[in-house]
Amino acid sequence: MFCRHCWANIPDGSPQCPKCEADPRAAPAAGAEASTRAPASGPRRPARKSDATSRLTTGLLLVLGIMVAGLLVTRWLERQETGEAGRPGLQGGAAPGSGQALPVVEPGAQAGGGAEAALASEALALYRRGRVAEPCERYREVAGQVRTDEARRDWGACLARLARDAQQANDPPLAVQRYQESLEAYTASPGVWMGLALLYSRADDLDRAQRVLEEATRSLPGDADILYLLAQVQERRGQTREAVETLRRLLAAHPGHGRGRTLLASLEREQKVEGSYWTQESRHFLVRYEGARGIDVGRSVTDVLEEAYESIGRDLGAFPQDRVQVGIYTTEVLGQVLGFPAHFVRGAYDRYKIRLNLAESVAYSNDLSRLVRHEYSHLVIHIATNGRAPVWLHEGLAQVMEPSAAPRFIDVSIPREFLTLSGVDRLARGGNIVAVNAGYDLAHVAAAYLVERGGVSAMREFLGRLGRGEALPEAMRGAFGFGPDEVEGRLRAAAGKS
Repeated sequence: MFCRHCWANIPDGSPQCPKCEADPRAAPAAGAEASTRAPASGPRRPARKSDATSRLTTGLLLVLGIMVAGLLVTRWLERQETGEAGRPGLQGGAAPGSGQALPVVEPGAQAGGGAEAALASEALALYRRGRVAEPCERYREVAGQVRTDEARRDWGACLARLARDAQQANDPPLAVQRYQESLEAYTASPGVWMGLALLYSRADDLDRAQRVLEEATRSLPGDADILYLLAQVQERRGQTREAVETLRRLLAAHPGHGRGRTLLASLEREQKVEGSYWTQESRHFLVRYEGARGIDVGRSVTDVLEEAYESIGRDLGAFPQDRVQVGIYTTEVLGQVLGFPAHFVRGAYDRYKIRLNLAESVAYSNDLSRLVRHEYSHLVIHIATNGRAPVWLHEGLAQVMEPSAAPRFIDVSIPREFLTLSGVDRLARGGNIVAVNAGYDLAHVAAAYLVERGGVSAMREFLGRLGRGEALPEAMRGAFGFGPDEVEGRLRAAAGKS
């Protein structure tokens, strides 16, 4: 994900940006800097070369940080605090770039003397040497003999360590089992509740994640982290009113909780905007728009999304489990929702919703179809990779899935140092209009080259390998039979520097 304040690339779900220390999900204040692409993600219209004034105005607006690219808007993340948008079935491993680390719960030393304390001390020594299964059995014996909260806590903490180990070994079912055993041993550990909820959330099994967190609030009604995560899960499930109430409970108990206050302000702003919106529901999507004037576009968007659910999901191997929320707005209202002017934003996916700008949306047109497919592709790519897709893959593959033909040649001068996959990421995140557009074009070239060489089946395997935690070079070689060097050769050729 990307911090919406400084656009640092940080783990999905991070509650605080390590660079600027702000809430990465919260909208920046008016006038704050934002990286951009023009127009934002989605189909681009040919530039009118004769309109020099328009181009100059666009450049100035970019300098002021008003334009925002779809992908960069998209990464407010999430949160892999709530696993944000990965979806199909339980998938293990650290996630989405890679998301919030699971809470660590450690056993301690037993006070007092006697055989139980000696057994617990022996267990702790084994635990600290990494021999976790043995100390868990010893802690179980101690808990059975002394029946104190301290003994049950240590037993539960040891089982939670086994759960984390199982997740790191890509065995989510075993991780779930260990977390459940830990809670049976000791229910008053916030870290264990959080660990289980995050495990479900990263797999986008939001229903079970929410049930876990609701049960946790009954055991630990005032825990700030649990309440905040519950609000995020509720919002992802479209339960905005419930999320607002949860955040109010959080702030009543913890008035100084900055992230909670920021999220509440954002949700209340969105509630105010969408309170009178009409809704178009389908099997997999919930589309909201402003009254009768948006009904044709709403129906068109719903039709395109349902088709994309099947076609893109089949091609890339991932399907959302929960109904996806989509908002269609006027330019002014979209700016209110995002928290900054949206005159150049055609669409965005922020792992809470797909958001579309009604101003340029014509019902049942190819242009609208490509825009919707582009934004939906971001969601599917995130699911398929557990949030591990780099910028170039996200933006390049989304353009391929529109579908849109990649340029054969890039007609701007690009320094050779940027003609690598990591260099393309840097270009796409830049603040210069030429650099940003070149980065997006090069990302398109790279993703299209992969699909041309291996087909969508190899791309599907590539995404799956990334989702299982393989490093990008190894995942690419395993799926396509070649590595980044060959793709970068195509980038150099496209830039005329082969």
